[in-house]
Amino acid sequence: MPKRSRVIRTLAAVALAAGGITVSTASPASAAPTWSDCPSTYFCAWNDADGKMCKWQDDSRSWYDECSWADEYYPAYVYNHGTSGRGVTIYRNPNFVSPIGACVTKGKQVTLRGNYFIGSHAWNC
Repeated sequence: MPKRSRVIRTLAAVALAAGGITVSTASPASAAPTWSDCPSTYFCAWNDADGKMCKWQDDSRSWYDECSWADEYYPAYVYNHGTSGRGVTIYRNPNFVSPIGACVTKGKQVTLRGNYFIGSHAWNC
């Protein structure tokens, strides 16, 4: 049998076998948050590990004291669903030390790198 015919038959067999394979389009375990879960007037954050959300209406001096997962999981998403027009600055450490990134302006939904903890935030920009 010529080599070309064997290659064609092999490819045809693979194609037939692939017809029986089901491709899953299910979301990965860590899916983007449902932004609408964040109530109006709140600043919200979600982790990527189990999708849990923490929310605040005011400044937070310590996420570690106010958010059940903040010292265990990195935040992956934040959303400023405030209504005052003020933006939110996030900080690497508690007590508003070491700002991270730009102001999260009103209505902004941000995907973070998910490789650092956030210690605090303030409605100050």
